[in-house]
Parts: sequence; structure tokens; C-alpha cells
Amino acid sequence: MRKLYEFEADHNDFYVPTSVIKVGGRDLLRDLYLTITSTEVELKINAAGRFAFTVASAFDWQAREFLGKAAFEKVDLLALFAFGAEVEVSIGYGEPAKLKPILKGIITEIGTSFAESGTPVLSVSGYDALYQLGIGKSSRVWDDTQPSAAVRKVADDNSLPIKIGVRDAKESRIDQSKESDRDFIERMAKLAKAVFYVRDGTLRFAPRRNDGEAVVDIAWGEGLASFSPTANIARQITAVEVHGWSAKEGKSVIGRASKGDETGIQGGTRSGTQRIAALSNAPVLSISAAVHTQQEADERAKAILEDRAQSFVTGEGECVGLPELLPDRNIRISGVGRAFSKTYYVTEATHSIDGKGYRTRFKVEEPSI
Repeated sequence: MRKLYEFEADHNDFYVPTSVIKVGGRDLLRDLYLTITSTEVELKINAAGRFAFTVASAFDWQAREFLGKAAFEKVDLLALFAFGAEVEVSIGYGEPAKLKPILKGIITEIGTSFAESGTPVLSVSGYDALYQLGIGKSSRVWDDTQPSAAVRKVADDNSLPIKIGVRDAKESRIDQSKESDRDFIERMAKLAKAVFYVRDGTLRFAPRRNDGEAVVDIAWGEGLASFSPTANIARQITAVEVHGWSAKEGKSVIGRASKGDETGIQGGTRSGTQRIAALSNAPVLSISAAVHTQQEADERAKAILEDRAQSFVTGEGECVGLPELLPDRNIRISGVGRAFSKTYYVTEATHSIDGKGYRTRFKVEEPSI
């Protein structure tokens, strides 16, 4: 684990933040000489990544059009920023050519404003490949198949490279019935106790890396501008029962999970399930679900318990811009008191550059305190 100051040599002492936005392979600043006043990339687990940028001073008052100026041509920006146009965004410090893309996606929205005074601006935004998996609905059936294998098939059908890191058991039957591919992947992730997201153009489907080493140790007042953690046992439960029916065996099945099945508990801390179990009326969540085997029922129960347990401690903060701070990584927060100075799992990171500089906002969660 590295302290924040150890990143200074990598990022030019955190001076000269920069972004590179390429649309259709053309660098908006260095090829078309456009003025980008703000750039933002929002990354989450289990959701599509989103980008947004603003272009100023691109309105040609004579032509009454938004134009870019290449070496020997004028480029129609509304044509360049067409829906579905490929976008690559890089954010960091120093030499632009050395920056690595933080998101690759397509344009889904473009807007502008013509005010009584001032220069019109263009606002452009879009999403990564997970957005397209949310369009339309599909129906598929698998017998005696792992959820991860079904997800691989869906990714292959969408020509999306995939990296799978789970070792999940086979299910007797998996149905995708008039369901979007993205929603289906989310459902399979719960069965396989996995998270998913697109990074470097590849769909990653693997267990959350909440047991790994923190990517950075950052202290309040020393790069960490703000941090607001909350511990809440209101949604915590001590056990889960999932009730289903096995048509093959002609009997009901009940899947169970209880405290101790949750993951990511740090030494010297207690999980939300452990803490609420100390109450006189320890809550048990009982639900009915379309599960057909004992194994499937148990896996569904553990997935529900895990989801509740991981949200025991949540928080959000803002720090100096740090490209390494990404979802599905861990961050160590220091200087915020004994209870909340600890390692957290990052679920969301938003990187933004504007007139105020480069900042990273993030959201975290943990199952224990």
C-alpha cells in the first residue's frame, strides 16, 4: 500500500492535470483545437460507466454552426458527435501521450444552450459497452450450466471480450426470459457472488476484491478534502431463508445463510450481522424465489445476505485527482477517528477536470466496523 505522497513522482507532483478526449480517433484538443472546459468520467460496479464533456468557443458566428478547425478543413461537430460515435477518454497528469484511457464508450446524448448573452456551448455524454447490453430484451435457456458460462455466452453474442474470475457451481436450469442482457448479467452476478463492469474494453465478471491491499492510504487534510462515513444496522439481518420448489424431486427446498457467511470482515471489527444478532429480536429475512435445487436456494440466500452485509458501512468523499482510484479496488482512509480510519471497498469513482482542477469523488462500503 502506498501513501498519497508516493504518487507524486508518477503524477508530476499533482500539477498540470490534463485530459485527452478522442472522438472517432480524433483528439478534440490537439487535432481540432477545441476548448474543453470540463471532463467527467463516472465509474461504478454493476453499472455502465459514463462520460461527459463540455466544448466552449466552437460556435462559428458567420456560419452559425459548431465547427472544429483541423489543419486544412473545418469539421462539423454535430456530425462528428453523432449518436454512436466512439469516444475514448483519458485523465491524468503530465504528457498527454502517456495517459491511459479510463473509459471507452459511445455518444448517447448531445445538447447545447443559446443564452441571451455569452457563447453557446456543446455538452456531450455517453456510456461504455454495458449501455448497449441494456437495450432490448432476449430469451435464452441453459441446462446444467454455470451462471458464469451463461454470462460468457451473452458477452460473446454481443462481441464483448470477457474475463471471468469466479468458480461457480452449475445450475440445473438458467432462464433468461424477455430480459435485457445487462439485467440478466446482474442477476447471474448475484448467483455467482460476483461484481461486473467494463474496463479496458473488457467485461469483468469476478468476486469483489474487498480482501485486497488498498491502492492508496490517504489522510483527511492531506489530499483527502472530505469524507462522510455512516454505519447503519437498519438493513442488517442475521439470516436469510429462500423458499422454492423442486419439480424434479417433488418437494420444497429452503436455502439458508446466516452470520459468518459474509466476506471482507477486517480483523478487530464486527460485521453488521454480528452486531444486530446481539439484539433481542435478531431479524431473519424469509422470501420466496424461483429456485429449483437446494444448491441454487443456498446460493441465492448467501447472495442476499452478502448484499445486505456489504452495505453496513457506507461513505463518500473527495480527494485530489488520482487515476488509480477505481471501483473494485480498496482505499485506506486515515485521520478520521478510530472507528472510521480503515480500509474501504470502492464502489464508485468519478474523475473530473474543470477550472478548479482535477478531483476524484468516490463512494465506498464495508461490512464491519
